[in-house]
Amino acid sequence: MTKRLNLKRVGVGLAVLAIVTVGTAALWPAPPRAVDEPPAAAHDVGESDDEGLTIPPEAMKQAGIVIEPLRLHSLADTIQAPGEVVSNRYGSGVVTPPTTGQITERRVAIGTKVRKGQVLAVMFSAEMAEAQGQFQIADQEWRRVRDLGKDIVSEKRFNEAAMQRQQAMTRLLGFGIAAREIEALAKRNGGVAGQVPLLSPQDGTVASDDFALGELVTPGKILFTVTDQRTAWVDARISPTQAQKLHEGQAAIARIGDESRPAVIRSIHPALDEVTRTVGVRLEVGNDDGRLRPGLFIDIDIPVAAATPVTAVPVDAVMRGPDGDWVVYTADESGRLRAVEVTVLRTAKTMTAIDGIAPGTPVVVTGAFFVQSEAAKGAFDVHNH
Repeated sequence: MTKRLNLKRVGVGLAVLAIVTVGTAALWPAPPRAVDEPPAAAHDVGESDDEGLTIPPEAMKQAGIVIEPLRLHSLADTIQAPGEVVSNRYGSGVVTPPTTGQITERRVAIGTKVRKGQVLAVMFSAEMAEAQGQFQIADQEWRRVRDLGKDIVSEKRFNEAAMQRQQAMTRLLGFGIAAREIEALAKRNGGVAGQVPLLSPQDGTVASDDFALGELVTPGKILFTVTDQRTAWVDARISPTQAQKLHEGQAAIARIGDESRPAVIRSIHPALDEVTRTVGVRLEVGNDDGRLRPGLFIDIDIPVAAATPVTAVPVDAVMRGPDGDWVVYTADESGRLRAVEVTVLRTAKTMTAIDGIAPGTPVVVTGAFFVQSEAAKGAFDVHNH
């Protein structure tokens, strides 16, 4: 009797559980699938499995994927380094006041092309006025003694007068006064007393003019910098190992965007930078158009070995796999794409030399990023295991 009762209770419990389950399903039905949504197993562009990835031809065309046989390319062993344009200080000159004075006139501005000896500015100096007066006195005495002649004046007095005039003239020359202006001063038809012309030390372009009109300036202050902009310096930094392959006079290439210019190594710093542990290299680059301005960052290529044939692909064809290894996507006869690990040897401009794939193997040379994205969706084995 007890056994029958227990069986009846189990049957009732199962019936209740079934009713609850059916009711729950009725209350919370599964979310409907959109009409245009593909089945879960389908793939928008292609399909992938452990054997690789397949992308329909039309999708490959739209994505710009190009597959070509892996070829040999002649790539020179090149050192690449970023560089910064700096002023060619060997081709630059500065203008400083020879004495304390006040700037009274400015005749050029930054960017003005000037010639050697051209007056860039004028200053007034009390010391200059004193020197001019002393020269005029010495010149008058010398002319008087000279006119009298050695028959009347002693030889000592004659020589003293000549020496005093020369000393006064030398002082004026030190102020930047030209010899012809000194001679005009001697004839008492020279310029305004105390005026000091500030002359350009060379042909070039005014690169700086650090003063204001009316400013009181002292010796040593740089008023103008005149630079020969036909050439520019580029400072680059490389590793000590790379520096051992370079020498002064070695040819290089400076790249500014899509433009390239020939360059020459002028010096290699003998010591390491204590912070970066790199070696400084200075190159000279032509700059007739003045485009290379100080502070501009450019790229430097220095070929250090003859070009040798190596298997190479465009830089964008080499991708980083999930584990950080370099991979290139290959295609088999059926068109399936597989990621194959490679060793990157070096990069020269737009090409990367690789090892690990035989020449002639079809590889993705354009559109590798798209292929990698599709491969990630299918999560196929990047190692081709």
